Amino acid sequence: MIRTAVMPTEVAGSPQVFVDSTGRRKRVLAIFGFFVAIFAAAYIAVVGTSVVQASDAGLTTKATVSTSATTSASASASTSS
Repeated sequence: MIRTAVMPTEVAGSPQVFVDSTGRRKRVLAIFGFFVAIFAAAYIAVVGTSVVQASDAGLTTKATVSTSATTSASASASTSS
């Protein structure tokens, strides 16, 4: 079905439903969008800062297992049995 660029006559003659002649809705949405953008920029800055600091800390990707905690846990388990 091909849609035409001309609106049907029944829709074009009906009154508009959402009319905001004061511009209040636009102003509220603009202010809300501004605060969302500020929050997003702050979040990106925090994540970027943490990534930069993590790369400077020399973190390793290999996990290490401490055997002293395993040995003490098994020793306490054997003495309580």
